[in-house]
This record gives sequence, C-alpha cells and structure tokens, in this order.
Amino acid sequence: MTEDLNRRNYLKLNLKSSFGFFSHVIASQFEQERECYRPPGAGNELDFLTSCTRCGKCKEECPEGIISLLPVESGATKMNTPYIDPNVKPCTFCNKCIDVCPTDALHLEHLIKNPAIGIASIRIDGCIAHLNVMCDYCFRACPHEGSLKIADGIPIVNEDKCTGCGICVSRCISEHKGIWIKLLT
Repeated sequence: MTEDLNRRNYLKLNLKSSFGFFSHVIASQFEQERECYRPPGAGNELDFLTSCTRCGKCKEECPEGIISLLPVESGATKMNTPYIDPNVKPCTFCNKCIDVCPTDALHLEHLIKNPAIGIASIRIDGCIAHLNVMCDYCFRACPHEGSLKIADGIPIVNEDKCTGCGICVSRCISEHKGIWIKLLT
C-alpha cells in the first residue's frame, strides 16, 4: 500500500515539474507569437490561452459586434478563442466582455496595467495630410487625449497613450487608410 502511495506521489511530482518546465518553453513561444488582436483585458497570451474556456460569452455580449472566434485553421491551442480587428471595426472599451468572462481570462486588472490592444501608426502612403491636404479626422475622432496630435498639418501618434482602439482608422477618409493599428509584439 505505501509503495503505491510513494509511486503515486513520485508521478505527481514528476508531472508537476515537467509541466512547469514545458510551460516556460511554451510561454516563450506564445509571448513571441501573438498573431491577433485580443479583446481588452486579455493579458499575456499564455495566461489568456490557458484560462479562456472558449465559451464565446464575450462575443455574445459585445454591443459593437467586433469580437469573433478564431477558426479551426488557427490551431488547437487558439481555436475558438476571441479576437478583434480594430482596423475593421473599432473597440469602444465598454468592458462588457471583461464583465461576462467566467474565468477572468479577460480581466480588468490586465486592462489597467496595459490598456493597449495595439498601437496606431501613420501610413504615409495613405495619409492625405502627407499630400498637403488639410485633414485631421483621425485626431478629432480619437477619444484618448494626447494619443494623437497634429504638427505642421501632419498627424503624429503618441505611442505611450494610444490604446489601439481603432476609432481613428474608422474615421479616416482616405481610400487607402492613412492610419492603421499595429499589433503589439
């Protein structure tokens, strides 16, 4: 009887230490390979993927309808996890996705620590202000004071204040979008 308990304890200990080792290896891969925009409050990719149950409640609750679930082609670890694309439709940071998340995969604390889901970037080839056309639509649309400014008629992004919500992208009047949200790396 004690031999079984010792064997059981030995196996548990080995599994725990193996999991600890492999979780660090996996974590380093996920931290480098965030390939999509996550909803507000997602935190780091490994913690998000291990705590998200893929229930879809965040998608159902989103009043803007911007949350989608990754398809099977994204792989077993990411399939059915929520993502957004602020370049297609902006996020208003209403936080309803955070409120409804049953596992805290989306958590207000993560949002407070790092509110950015991306960073706006001016695309010189698409921004009409760079063609000497007076335009400040992105600046006027931005809800985050100090994230964008106009200097000599050209929009400039303050990366420390930009949340990557995408409202500036949605208001850009240029056919080729002069502002774009970059993925955080």
